[in-house]
Amino acid sequence: MALDILAIATILLAPVFAEFAKIRTKATRAFSMIAASGVLFLLAMGFSVFAAMESTTALAFYGAMLFDVVGFIFLLVGAVWAAITLMQK
Repeated sequence: MALDILAIATILLAPVFAEFAKIRTKATRAFSMIAASGVLFLLAMGFSVFAAMESTTALAFYGAMLFDVVGFIFLLVGAVWAAITLMQK
């Protein structure tokens, strides 16, 4: 659980550090996708809290899995897009 929080914090801080390094202006939409993936991971973590309770249904578990997968896709696309954009300029 602590490792999950550290990973989410790192993903959410990536656009901030890119802003400090003045490279976010070169790939604004890519870093926005990376930030959106961090928010989706937060939402998945919220669902997983309800999935850990014994009285909840499988809907919370599937909600957590759904937002984990969508967040990972956003992170993958955003990171590759940022890398390609930054290599071109």
